[in-house]
Amino acid sequence: FECKKSSTCTPTGQPFEIQYGTGSMKGTVDNDTVCFGGSSQWCTNKNQGFACAEEEPGITFVEAKFDGILGMGWDTISVNHIPQPMDQIFASPTCGQQVFAFWLNRDINNVVTGGEMTLCGMDPAHYSGPIAWEPLVSEDYWRIKLGAVAINGVTYTDGPVDSIVDTGTSLLTGPTEAIKKIQHAIGAIPFLNGEYLVECSKIPKMPNVTFTFGGQDFVLTAYDYVLQIQGNGGSEQCISGFMGLDIPAPAGPLWIMGDVFIGKFYSVFDHGNKRIGFAQ
Repeated sequence: FECKKSSTCTPTGQPFEIQYGTGSMKGTVDNDTVCFGGSSQWCTNKNQGFACAEEEPGITFVEAKFDGILGMGWDTISVNHIPQPMDQIFASPTCGQQVFAFWLNRDINNVVTGGEMTLCGMDPAHYSGPIAWEPLVSEDYWRIKLGAVAINGVTYTDGPVDSIVDTGTSLLTGPTEAIKKIQHAIGAIPFLNGEYLVECSKIPKMPNVTFTFGGQDFVLTAYDYVLQIQGNGGSEQCISGFMGLDIPAPAGPLWIMGDVFIGKFYSVFDHGNKRIGFAQ
């Protein structure tokens, strides 16, 4: 994107900087019209601020095939207090519901449909049965209570705990001590940088891991929580999708329900009613 090539863009010169879990970015803020959907179905006014990245150190940005990051959290944690563009979209009279929803396709052999984000509604083609709703506990991240995490009847949480639902986190993280016990229970062994490996041949016999939200149980099988990576020469490496991450107070401690979880279930972010829903 080049601001000078857009007749509606106004450069602000305001510096912008984010430190991510892996890598970082620096740039400047421009104001322009931001549109979603075919034939500009929903657009903001020309004063929507967004950050134009100019520096992106970190191996993630070298390897990943994406063009940018769309923040969809709550404005209270927005860098430089820039309102997110969905605020204006939700205010549009043509936006049926103040929700957005994700269906992620985890089948690497079916690359035609990588996944779907639906704005201002849900797509019934991608879920079945009732939606289990859990109210937000605060408006920073999409933060809800995780009722319990259990394997074979053994619970690894002490009552309901805070969790955030985040499409931008690849794995599923929790407090280090709890995750260590889960890794032991599934038969994973420590590897590098907090990652754990499992023997690929043992996947069919590994236990299910059950997460409770909205009074419903959501079950991950080993095929869901183990990442099977094809290496050089056709070799396969199997990595546990769980990782320990200790987030200090006041933000933490909390669990992050990343793509390992979201990839299995239809996930609905209800901005209007301040809740999150999951469905099969």
